[in-house]
Amino acid sequence: MDATEPGDVAVRAAIEAVAAGRPVVVVDDADRENEGDLIFAATLATPALLAFTVRHTSGFVCVALTGDQCDRLRLSPMHHDNQDRFGTAYQVTVDLHGTGTGISAAARAATTAALGSPTSSAAEFTKPGHVVPLRARDGGVLTRPGHTEAAVDLVRLAGLPPAGALCEIVSVERPGEMARGPELERFAQEHGLVLVSIEDLIRYRRRAEPAVRRAAATALPTEHGQFTAIGYADPRDGSEHLALVAGPATHDSPVHVHVECLTGDVLRSTSCVCRKELDAAMIRFAAAGNGIVVYLRPAGSAHACSLFPESDADPVVVAAVANEILADLGARSAVGAADPLAVESLAAARRRRRAQPLHSATDTAPLEEEPRYA
Repeated sequence: MDATEPGDVAVRAAIEAVAAGRPVVVVDDADRENEGDLIFAATLATPALLAFTVRHTSGFVCVALTGDQCDRLRLSPMHHDNQDRFGTAYQVTVDLHGTGTGISAAARAATTAALGSPTSSAAEFTKPGHVVPLRARDGGVLTRPGHTEAAVDLVRLAGLPPAGALCEIVSVERPGEMARGPELERFAQEHGLVLVSIEDLIRYRRRAEPAVRRAAATALPTEHGQFTAIGYADPRDGSEHLALVAGPATHDSPVHVHVECLTGDVLRSTSCVCRKELDAAMIRFAAAGNGIVVYLRPAGSAHACSLFPESDADPVVVAAVANEILADLGARSAVGAADPLAVESLAAARRRRRAQPLHSATDTAPLEEEPRYA
């Protein structure tokens, strides 16, 4: 992997810091929480590290764990009806047995380290407690670009048991608010910490790990014309995608990238434009005898932009996967993941779809919004 790629230096520095037991500052997208978390390896937690964390953050210390670790420790969801707007998968709080009240830095360090240990058992913890386990999604930031998954990914990349402690950094300049943007940069510089973005981590993993693999191909006659359907599998998150190719795929073939939408593509809802955009591209490419439709099916729950506007796939992830498929087909990059304008165009399309009315007079009442991320 080319060390000159944007963001790779920061990601590598963050991995080295985490491996050495130091915390790092991880920031997410401005359209999401737009906040920074202090993240470090759970198994390397110390009283001093917890004291530093509590001093500079909200003090709401969480530990991101894999689903397997949560199941092994019999950690159950905090509530069966999760209404957190980002779907953060909070589990019932815990303390390690023998840590007194559980609230001190030393007690929380011991609980944090035990949660991350591959040899700990459910019997070692009491519930409720003072440390909040979080259940990370399989696939990490490639499935959900949140701090929970970033914590697990960074620690895993550092060669440690995949469990990361995290806590949101508070603002000194604006008391009562969370630190953002330039203030996070100043905080990291003042304390000698590496600052890295989740977007950079996504790109790093996309470049460093195996790309999508061509799985199968077949002729596909459609109402719009003849296509070759080529299936792709992504070993990183288990997702499966499709390319519909009209005529021979060439470097100059026109490209349409489409993210699966259950309500539009399958149910033909009039509340979104997804199906219309897909049909228009297929008609145009079939008539010209040249063109590629990249049909992406992100991992996780079904995407249904008109009923659940917050369930849209992250544009950075979408762009990266689409480019891997186009590279396999020998076509030009249409949505460069390293090109902020291209990524912004995908985000703009997402916002445009959200702007469609949720229902018309002939539609059923809209369902309650689903959280964007877990």
